[in-house]
Amino acid sequence: MTDQDVQARRLPESTRVEAFSDGVFAIALTLLVLDLHAPGDSPGRFASALLHQWPAYVAYVAAFLNIAAIWINHHDLFTRVRRVDARLICANLLLLLVTALFPWPASVISAAVQHGDRSDQAAAMVLYAAVGFLVPLAWDVLYLCVARSPHLLSDPAGAAFARKAARRSVVSVVLYPAAAALAFVEPVAALVAFAVLPMFFIATVLFASPDAQTA
Repeated sequence: MTDQDVQARRLPESTRVEAFSDGVFAIALTLLVLDLHAPGDSPGRFASALLHQWPAYVAYVAAFLNIAAIWINHHDLFTRVRRVDARLICANLLLLLVTALFPWPASVISAAVQHGDRSDQAAAMVLYAAVGFLVPLAWDVLYLCVARSPHLLSDPAGAAFARKAARRSVVSVVLYPAAAALAFVEPVAALVAFAVLPMFFIATVLFASPDAQTA
């Protein structure tokens, strides 16, 4: 048995890493709903109290879509990964670290918009943008790791896919700081932008051409 064969046997299967990652995504998505609360004691005003909480619903949707976009693109990437090594596992853990943060800024936004003043709301939006800004950086680390490790892929052509996806993540690098700046002018507009942005990354997978899906 050659050294290469020995090394290949030591590399764990990618399905185990993806299953672990799916568990983290599922927990993060579940935690988001904990910030949706029933109205307090306000007889005859439940409807208005529910409407007053609308920013919490938007924050929930925004964070849910962000995590969903990460999960969908993560699955899209790992369909191309046959095996993983320690570097790829660490790069994947970095992405999970950032993803697991999303319930926190979503909770801060919910509290700031309902109970804080305009400066509190702007600060909450900037916090969310900061967490969102970390996502493309973590993705770039993961994509770069995959691109430089074609021996881990089912098809070496997947390295080109990883490089292209890394370039696409520049959209978030630009738009999250822009949304943070918008928060100082109109916090609610920034909140809506946070909900719209992940739809782009979901669409890139849903509407990818068959050639792109197999690249």
